[in-house]
Amino acid sequence: MGEHKGQVRLVGGLPLTLYGLPLEEWQARAWARAGLPDGGTVIADRNWVVSTAVMSALVKTPGAALVERTASGERRLVAAHARDESELSVAKAQLAEVEADEEALLAAGYRVDDADGLAGRYNHMLRKREAPYALDLLSCPQGVVEKRLFASAYKGVTDFVTKYAWPLPARAATKWCAERKISPNAVTTASLVLTLLAFWFFWEGQWAAGLIAGWGMTFLDTVDGKLARTTMTSSSWGNAFDHGIDLIHPPFWYWAWYHGITGGGPAPEWLTLSLWIVLGGYVLGRAIEGLFMQQHGFHIHVWRPADSFMREITARRNPNMFLFMVLTLFGAPALGLAAVAIWTVVCTLFHAVRLLEAMGRQQTSWLEAT
Repeated sequence: MGEHKGQVRLVGGLPLTLYGLPLEEWQARAWARAGLPDGGTVIADRNWVVSTAVMSALVKTPGAALVERTASGERRLVAAHARDESELSVAKAQLAEVEADEEALLAAGYRVDDADGLAGRYNHMLRKREAPYALDLLSCPQGVVEKRLFASAYKGVTDFVTKYAWPLPARAATKWCAERKISPNAVTTASLVLTLLAFWFFWEGQWAAGLIAGWGMTFLDTVDGKLARTTMTSSSWGNAFDHGIDLIHPPFWYWAWYHGITGGGPAPEWLTLSLWIVLGGYVLGRAIEGLFMQQHGFHIHVWRPADSFMREITARRNPNMFLFMVLTLFGAPALGLAAVAIWTVVCTLFHAVRLLEAMGRQQTSWLEAT
């Protein structure tokens, strides 16, 4: 890349891969997603993998110099945002040194900082607090770096299945897909196929097959986003495709549960009422989330610690399917649907009260404030 204003220049680079991509290509994609500086040149060492928040901070902060300690103890220049040719010349020289001369950087006009000092810890999109990082591939094993990248791609506030059951297998699946050049949209398409299969099996009352397909879909729903973020292949279409499926399919699954239980025949009133409660609660729950977001600019699930905890078990697809599965395994799918209805009422009331409590005054997320 050029050395003129508004550019990012990457130097160095080891002959290794990150999530199936040569390091040079991976770094080019990562920095491209951070954007171009308004002026000057950001120059960075390819052998350091830095978090997205740090990249963004460097791009937006003329005169910033990122200096971090290697595993062997040396403090090295990782990247710098040079405002002119003089600063760029100093940064290029320091990137070649084993130990950064911080006095020389300061004398050149740089503000020297580490990753933690440059970037904030709150990731609004992924709803979590995360320490910004800079990892040296010369001293940090590739597997450790990839593990950290995967962890960075994972949502912090989500349901208990996604948070506790899926991370380990999802990391292996993400790595497998990346190495075989399988795109995130291909994974999302596979999850759509499983979504339709789960609906059909539930509709026919084939509970074992439906649950296998359903849980398979939720697993792939975890993998596609992580694959997109670790390989820097996120797209507006992919995001709409993935979230569109997530938004639309749950009510159809609940309807299929009802049909599978009744076989299309007459149903007791309490079972029909359960279905309408679950469907109405789903719509109302989404409306509450949307209203909170509109009023305060962040998700209701990250308002206070209690809201983040409630997100793990609230009446959304995965907790609902887990509850339904447990009672179905005991031969009582009808009671499973009724239990989901009762839990839906509890969760909807909780979120409605929280929405009312937050009204009328400015709010901030506890993750951002701490």
